[in-house]
Amino acid sequence: MIRILSIPNMEKFLAVVDQSRGEVSIRLSDQTQIDLKRDHTARQLLRKMEPGGGGLELFVSDSADMAALIAYLVGAAREACASRSR
Repeated sequence: MIRILSIPNMEKFLAVVDQSRGEVSIRLSDQTQIDLKRDHTARQLLRKMEPGGGGLELFVSDSADMAALIAYLVGAAREACASRSR
């Protein structure tokens, strides 16, 4: 599990999710876990929501997928910081 506080570019994030080998899911505040790869409604919900102070819990079924997701998040954070400093 990883807690995400911000997703700067949702479409790029979902592209990484699509390329993952296993399931990628988020846990909602009511403890429901929904699969972002298979559930179109979950993807639409994610596009509309802000992680907020508590963040968003992200789960992967294949641990190898975590590296790609973390690489995306780190890269997106670097891009956001670079664009703010310009």
